[in-house]
Amino acid sequence: YADVPEDMAFERFERIVYADHAFGHPIVGMPDTVSALTRADLFDFLNRRYTPERIVVAAAGNLTHSSVVRATDQAFEGLRSGNGIDARESVGPYRPRRVRVVRPIQQAHLVLGRRGLSVGDRQRAALNVLNTILGGGMSSRLNQNIREKYGFCYNVSAFLNMHSDTGDFGIYMGTDAAHIDHAERLIFQECNSLAQRPVSAGTVRRAKNQIKGAILLGMESMNNRMARLARQELFFGRHVTLDEGLEELEAVLPGEVQAVAQALFDPAQFSRVVVLPLA
Repeated sequence: YADVPEDMAFERFERIVYADHAFGHPIVGMPDTVSALTRADLFDFLNRRYTPERIVVAAAGNLTHSSVVRATDQAFEGLRSGNGIDARESVGPYRPRRVRVVRPIQQAHLVLGRRGLSVGDRQRAALNVLNTILGGGMSSRLNQNIREKYGFCYNVSAFLNMHSDTGDFGIYMGTDAAHIDHAERLIFQECNSLAQRPVSAGTVRRAKNQIKGAILLGMESMNNRMARLARQELFFGRHVTLDEGLEELEAVLPGEVQAVAQALFDPAQFSRVVVLPLA
């Protein structure tokens, strides 16, 4: 994992954005924490955190509700109720930082981003549309103006993570070290353009269609359907229908997209992580 520079760039970015919160820790752990883990530690964590009141069971496919209930009862019949420990920790304040890492690699890797919106924010659909316009696919502004027009990067994309009470978004780029500063300026030019000038209704429509296509294509997978059910229960405590989600997306207006860009595209609030080749 540590030998993959792209993964390292994202891991360092999350460490900055979420600081000492669990979101900022590598999922696989660190060498010292993994080495120190004992069997007793593992079972203690399991018994305290994996309790009936904390678990959501979701299923999709050719099945019945009663069969899922029976299987769940059998699988978890020995599970003990918890002692009221709340695993949730509030996310502390965000402070932008800049990190530079040098490794024996060929290509430079850049992540620019900041703290974003939670999944319950009323502007979440507008941010999704904005993220798609900026860096969602080959027709996005970042791809067209940095990769295709200038040829300053191998790949560039925007990413978006929304959690129950926080979130983050940013831009990832792989490029030659000689181009990284120029390409970074072009990234912020595109961000500033979206904040200063409203996008056209046609641009918003194309972004909506792209998002809807991804959603509908994802519904072909039973794994995606199952995960979608679980996320809705965990985030909202209820089932959000597909039509409800698409209606929320359809309601996004160009002015709302610009408003989100104005609120979030402040270069002073962006953190920067760059993994560079050895000179």
